[in-house]
Amino acid sequence: MRRVSANIDRAETARARFVYDQDVFIRLQRANGKPAREESRQYAVVPTKKGATRTLVQLQGKIFDGKKEIDYNQAGYRRKNVDIDGALVDSFAREVAWRRSAIPNMGWFPFESKDLERYTFALRGEENYRGYDVYEISFRETGDEDGPWEGEALIERNEFQPVLVTTAWIGHVPAAVKIGLGTNLQHIGARITFQRFDKDVWFPVSCGGELKLRVLFLYARTVAFRSVNSGFRKADVRSSIEFEEGK
Repeated sequence: MRRVSANIDRAETARARFVYDQDVFIRLQRANGKPAREESRQYAVVPTKKGATRTLVQLQGKIFDGKKEIDYNQAGYRRKNVDIDGALVDSFAREVAWRRSAIPNMGWFPFESKDLERYTFALRGEENYRGYDVYEISFRETGDEDGPWEGEALIERNEFQPVLVTTAWIGHVPAAVKIGLGTNLQHIGARITFQRFDKDVWFPVSCGGELKLRVLFLYARTVAFRSVNSGFRKADVRSSIEFEEGK
């Protein structure tokens, strides 16, 4: 797993030579199963000296209010002064679908070198998955008072890169927090798929997940999120990105 971690770091460096597109979709669902809000964003991702940066190209959002639907195309749009749905959608689109560390202790990607000691790993077998010969690895977080993360990963056998990571939080919010603040999280999980574009150049091409959130007894939402990366092309010093007028 230390070898996997080192290779992931090298892959991140190699990805700095690529420009690509990212589509992000967030949907909020009420406790009764009816939709509350959804938003789709298209970004252009370009490399920088410190990693990568995103530029918002297009946004389409929709608010569901009974039989009425309200469309919008502005990031961070709020229908009213106190708009929890608006804040939640904007946060997920800007942070969770972009930074793995956006949720504290989010253990959906346990392969960073600084985190390896927090997990136990086990080899479950070998298989061929979508043309890749892979090891089947299970993992589980240890020593977390709030409850552990666990999941499975398929690791490519030759370049020791993750091909698929599926993870879920099996902990619980402390009873005192649920009773005192009316806050609860359930069914948190994510699935990340990787693809090889060149030797030692692997990209996360899709990431999706879901969680159930309840705050202050009166607000309950199921949050589903999905991020898809595509249109990969190598960048050079003369590369530039042009956007359509009006976007």
